[in-house]
Amino acid sequence: MNIGSTAGSAFTTASYGVSQGTEQVQRAAQDVAGASTERPVEGAASLASSMTDMKQGQQAVDANAKVIQTEDKQLGSLIDIEA
Repeated sequence: MNIGSTAGSAFTTASYGVSQGTEQVQRAAQDVAGASTERPVEGAASLASSMTDMKQGQQAVDANAKVIQTEDKQLGSLIDIEA
């Protein structure tokens, strides 16, 4: 049984969501660093937006990780039932 083989499966979708969330956090972190060192005058508004983006990315990763954990538990239960 290959859990990642079905297009649109929960595992595939959640893995993609984790990847996207991680990239969002990385971009936001770079923006935060740039706003506080390169552009201190205009950094306040940019910093607030970047911090919001970082939190959204973190929540996306957390939510998708929970989907992966649930998928893993369901797969384990299915294997136990079949065995």
